[in-house]
Amino acid sequence: MPIVNLWATDGYISTPDGKSIYIWGFTDREGAPAQLPGPTIIVKQEAPFYKTRVTINLTNALKEPVSLLFPGQEEVEVNGLPAQPQYNNGTLVSLTNQAMPGETISYTFTAVSPGTFLYESGTDSFKQVHMGLYGAIIVRPWDFMDHQVRHRTAYGEGTDTEFDREYLLIVGEIDPDLHRAVEYGKSFNTGLYKPRYWTLNGRCSNDTMLSDNAAHLPCQPCGSMLMMEQGEKMLIRYAGAGLENHPLHPHGNHTRLVGMDGRLLQNRSTNLSYKRFTVLTGAGQTYDQIYTWSGLGFNPVTSHIPTQLPNMRNMAIGHGGMTMWSGSPYLGEKGELPSGMVSYNQAGEYYFMLHSHAEPEITNWGTFPGGMMTMIAVYPSGSMPHNHGILPVESRMV
Repeated sequence: MPIVNLWATDGYISTPDGKSIYIWGFTDREGAPAQLPGPTIIVKQEAPFYKTRVTINLTNALKEPVSLLFPGQEEVEVNGLPAQPQYNNGTLVSLTNQAMPGETISYTFTAVSPGTFLYESGTDSFKQVHMGLYGAIIVRPWDFMDHQVRHRTAYGEGTDTEFDREYLLIVGEIDPDLHRAVEYGKSFNTGLYKPRYWTLNGRCSNDTMLSDNAAHLPCQPCGSMLMMEQGEKMLIRYAGAGLENHPLHPHGNHTRLVGMDGRLLQNRSTNLSYKRFTVLTGAGQTYDQIYTWSGLGFNPVTSHIPTQLPNMRNMAIGHGGMTMWSGSPYLGEKGELPSGMVSYNQAGEYYFMLHSHAEPEITNWGTFPGGMMTMIAVYPSGSMPHNHGILPVESRMV
């Protein structure tokens, strides 16, 4: 039985405009500060006819009760008994059993389906989830094998969900006034809730494009830079951990939606997956998608771009090698770099934006660019670092 230890605690995150914001969150290291989002829990299912039981031991280091909800999981128990809503004098105070300050309790559930799921606090959810008490669960199919292509799937062999690399993007939003009120023990009027920051994996752009475990972002360990090689299949997992819906889409190609809320889009033998330009990532929902890119897709006769392309003199070339020239007809003329220009591209890779289509959400409190935005880098075959886009088969267990 997989066993994971989590601590609910606090910490501070950084934003690209120089702010430090107080958060609550989970960590899997005793005494460490909270991380945003919480540690990703990755579990591989047992073989058919065997239940996959998962235990999460939660220790509450905060000054008020905290709990854990597991949407999409079944047979949830707390300390060996069925999970129950909690009431105080007839008033609902928590959607499930709570850990009091300083207390440790054990949650156990059955992971009945592969896919992407959320876990989050079920106590005073508006405040606690927004403060950062959330994370993701990835359940792998029982036949998953990362070294065999036909078994490296999101939902199992024969489901048309094979992939070469995978990434998890957890979206959220931050109202700094709420966080400041919680930090100083003040009351907060939920009717005044107004996010100012929008995050991917706990970071705002441009920090989203930094590497994992950046030293100056100790409470935000997960980057959001998606990297792949030409012709590969990339599994992108979206998880809506905030209180709002966010329309996300990548440039370069549509995604093929293969699963929602941890359920394969298939009816018996009929493949119900479909392509989307934009996926409205709903609060509390998850989405599994396959993204591919195999070429420019541009032909001046059969597949022209319905707009006038800029010529070279209108390109943002800059000075001393500060070039934005990419060799792509989508950004102007295709050809060699102008004399004296040095490309930032290390291996001849292309870059495509992945961002929210709600314009205020790609800012940091009105400062452009920022917010819920990152990039997809497509590398020539054989040139990409081997460790990018490779999540473990299972996460670190006790």
